Amino acid sequence: MSTSAHDAMGAWHVDPALLGRYASGTLGGSAAVSVETHVLGCASCRAALVPAVDPARLSALWVEVVDRIDAPRPTPVERLLVRLGVHEATARLIAAAPSLTVSWLGSLGLALLFAVLASDAGDKGLLLFLALAPVLPVAGVAAAYGRGVDPTYDVGAAAPYSTFRLLLLRSSAVLASSLLLIGTGAVLLPVDGWLAAAWLLPSLALTATTLAASTRVQPAVAAGVVVAAWLLAVLTAARSTGSAYAAFGGNAQLACTTLLVLSVLVLVHRGRTAADPQERS
Repeated sequence: MSTSAHDAMGAWHVDPALLGRYASGTLGGSAAVSVETHVLGCASCRAALVPAVDPARLSALWVEVVDRIDAPRPTPVERLLVRLGVHEATARLIAAAPSLTVSWLGSLGLALLFAVLASDAGDKGLLLFLALAPVLPVAGVAAAYGRGVDPTYDVGAAAPYSTFRLLLLRSSAVLASSLLLIGTGAVLLPVDGWLAAAWLLPSLALTATTLAASTRVQPAVAAGVVVAAWLLAVLTAARSTGSAYAAFGGNAQLACTTLLVLSVLVLVHRGRTAADPQERS
């Protein structure tokens, strides 16, 4: 079979049979590249190609093009999640959390920087960092999901995920990014030993407690109550014992561990009972 033809002027054109295979998508390899290159510069072959293209296939190709053009560019968080093996659709839902945006993480970093600088002022400055560090992930959880704080709330509500699962996924990402930033700030503290890491257990405990409470009330409400209770506990412990770090000592760490375990048990139980993937608690 001939793969080309010439007109009266001797110009080369694609053979109609070959053009038909190209239009149907069955022509591959270098032959398809050659035909495509020629068609781009030959008005006659482009005109011959139009009736050979199946309208349904042309429509499907156009939809794919529009989807690709209109699709928002993935954020750094979304790309990282995909590289870690998270499905693209799930990664997009997780990365849509406001507390995973550059502006939020930047604000968190500035707050930590202020606390680190204040720690040079003595016990009060160091206490500021230790009291602030555990509530930052909690604030991120509050902004992870919920009407009024999440610009993609309606999209998430229509996704095949329960509220519990979506909140848990987003909160896990928020917690990981927050702990990374807080840990970096802790390295810069003018102290050594256990005190530089005394914020870690409270962070995990407060975040888990907020998540457990969020299965019954809105995350923002749960976070507000947890943060208020934490700050009150820090101030009360400092005043009653005369030690600025009483809320971070051995007994306090044991209490945080107990609270963390209880909250995880609640979350496990909630995960087992939330059988309906469309449930919106």
